[in-house]
Order: sequence, then structure tokens, then C-alpha cells
Amino acid sequence: MKFLFENLIGITSITILILNTVILSCLLIPLGIIKFFLPVTALKVLFTKFIIKVGELWIFTNKIWVKALHNPKWQIIGKENIKSDGWTIATSNHQSFADIFLLQDITNRKMPMLKFFMKYVLIYVPVIGLSWWALDMPFLKRYTKKQLEKNPKLAGKDVKEMKRALKHYALYPVTVFSFAEGTRFTLKKHHNQNSPFKNLLKPKEGGLATALSLVSKIDSLIDFTIQFDSKKRSFWDYLCGRMNSAKIVIKEIKIPKKFLNENLLDNQLLRSEFKEWVNALWIEKDLLLSKRD
Repeated sequence: MKFLFENLIGITSITILILNTVILSCLLIPLGIIKFFLPVTALKVLFTKFIIKVGELWIFTNKIWVKALHNPKWQIIGKENIKSDGWTIATSNHQSFADIFLLQDITNRKMPMLKFFMKYVLIYVPVIGLSWWALDMPFLKRYTKKQLEKNPKLAGKDVKEMKRALKHYALYPVTVFSFAEGTRFTLKKHHNQNSPFKNLLKPKEGGLATALSLVSKIDSLIDFTIQFDSKKRSFWDYLCGRMNSAKIVIKEIKIPKKFLNENLLDNQLLRSEFKEWVNALWIEKDLLLSKRD
């Protein structure tokens, strides 16, 4: 009986989420197209702020149905570390697609909207891809060694494209977000990586280094550590309300001045030091997660 009830909750949740997404996308996408063709920067910024308000409405609507259907119990430690303005980067451990909804829930209208680094291919996802584009989400386009060997002209092209894409972030406060692990945690991935951490995959510093290199106004890192009580971590489990209890620890971490450098992405020595710095943060995060085991 409980299983049937939870799945009915899941069906209701996905229906409301789809309706919310489709309805607001009908507003987001045309506004994004208009903004793209506007010749005046001030008008682009004005449209961007309005588009962000629409995005915040989408998140707020999701928060309402999650609260009504799931009755979530979020234990949040460090709320005071959420910055209400200014430019920051943010990161978190990554266990489930539900992480995105949780992070949006606890940060919406409390700090500049999270701009998640996304794989370029996601821009082609029907409706949602264009909505993310309208919201100025940064799409990462990386080239493999094989592609570079075949076409050397591609070398550095990804960085140039990111510079162009992130240039407008200097015009209004943003929170550039990167899941440093690069993918969701699973025991299989953990084993294949031979990860030195008990509860985490190895962090990749590339997304964070990109943000620090290309968005000069960033001076701090907001670090989220998420731990769900449930061992079930699929997005369907989240929609069914089986992931309605979690602890979230939020820390503001000052970034060493040497890493606030536009050459961070290309300077191999500095990049190596930055990687060690991120790795040290992951050691602390792993210890924090281990305390609840």
C-alpha cells in the first residue's frame, strides 16, 4: 500500500513539474531570443534580470509542490554563509539529480541564481535546453585528445567559447556553480576511479578554474555538503518523496589571492596548486560525511 501511495505521489510530482516547466518555458524562450538580438547592453541586462525572475518563479513553484507532497525535512547548517549579492562560485558533492532541486530550493532568492556548468550537448534537449540557454547557463564544450589530434585548430577553441559565453557575467551578480566531481556518485564509479575518499568521487578543478579565470569579480567559494538519509537516490525516488530528509552544511571559503588569476586555467603550476587546494576541501567534506555513517 505504501509503495502504491509513493508512486502516486511520484506521478503527481512529475506531472506538476512538466506543466510548470512547459508553461514557464513558453515565456523564457521567447524572452531569451529577443534578448539575444538586442543591440544595447543595458537592455540585455534588463531582459536578463526579468528572465531570472521567471526562473526564480519556476524554482518557487517547485518548492511549493515539494513541500505539499513530500513534506521535506532539510537540516540546514550555515544558512548565514549564503551571500545575498556579489559574485561567487559554488560547489557541492553530487549524489542524485535531486541535488539540483535541493540546492535551488535552499538558495532561491537568497543569493544570485545558480548558474550550473552543463555539457554542451544538453542545449539540444527539447524545451529545457533552450530554457537553460535563456537563463544564461554556461555550456561547456570540451574536445577529446582524439578530436584535437584530428583537427589541431580546435586547440583552445573551447576556452575562447567559454570566455565569450561568460563575458556578460560581469554585468550582474552571479553564482557560477560546478559539481566538482563531474558526475553523480555511485559505488561503481567510486570503485573504477579508485577514489581515495570514502564518500566521494575525485574532484575535478576544471569548472571552478574556468569560472575564476573568466569571471574576475569572484572572490569566494560557497561549499555545500549534502547527505540524504535515504540510500535510494534516483530521481524517481525523489519525486516519490523517498528522499525527503537530508542534512546540508554550507560554508563560505575565502579563495587564496593567487588563484584569483585570469591565467589560472592555463598556468600549469598554478593549476596544479589549485587542484591540491580543491582536493584539501574534499578531504574535509569526506570527513564531514563520514561523521554520519
